[in-house]
Amino acid sequence: MRAMHATEAGANFDAVLDAATEDHDEVVITRSGGKAAAVVISLAEYNAMKETAYLMSSSAMARRLTESIAAVNAGKVEAQDLFRSDEGSSSERGPGFGSG
Repeated sequence: MRAMHATEAGANFDAVLDAATEDHDEVVITRSGGKAAAVVISLAEYNAMKETAYLMSSSAMARRLTESIAAVNAGKVEAQDLFRSDEGSSSERGPGFGSG
């Protein structure tokens, strides 16, 4: 995490955005006069945080996620192909699956 004053951030705004988007760094922007600071993060990081907050907002969803993670960590989950070649062509799978 980096921190800089708003004046420095403004003078180097492109570098601030690069730090957030390319280096996946959070940049804390401080301000004078006791004003609240702000944080610059990438849109991808922001979206991930919002999704996590949504998923954890329901105790039932949070419990299912926690149980699923525990199952993966315990080796109780097996990877599966969603579509296997022996299931037919895309036209046989129904609408929305290929041009069929």
